[in-house]
Amino acid sequence: MSVVSQTISCMECGARIDDSPSTASERRVPCPSCGSTVRVYHLNVRGTITMHGSLGLKARHGQSGRPFVDAKMGDDLFRKTGKWNKLERRIDYVKRWYYEKIVDSETGQVIRDVSEPLDKHRGRGSAKRTERQ
Repeated sequence: MSVVSQTISCMECGARIDDSPSTASERRVPCPSCGSTVRVYHLNVRGTITMHGSLGLKARHGQSGRPFVDAKMGDDLFRKTGKWNKLERRIDYVKRWYYEKIVDSETGQVIRDVSEPLDKHRGRGSAKRTERQ
């Protein structure tokens, strides 16, 4: 964020006062218009907010049971690089198929494009082998 402007005005009449915000109340010069020493400090700040969104779904038969489709689409933060990418992932447990496409949001370059049988999908994410201790 950056400060755009800072002004001081009289609380009673609204006249602009050339004074420092750090001036103690007992040392303030009275307002030239009305004589009041009560002030209003205006600080205008400007900033930028960037928003990212994604949508995930799990399709199930009824209220319980394992999902037959698991999907996610939208913005995804790659923690290793701190970059936001576009992600499209679909895991179809009925057709036993895994699809994932990751595209660099800034350049449009395809980072990863995988479409393979689910039983061939190994060594990534939750499919990584865990070491036993």
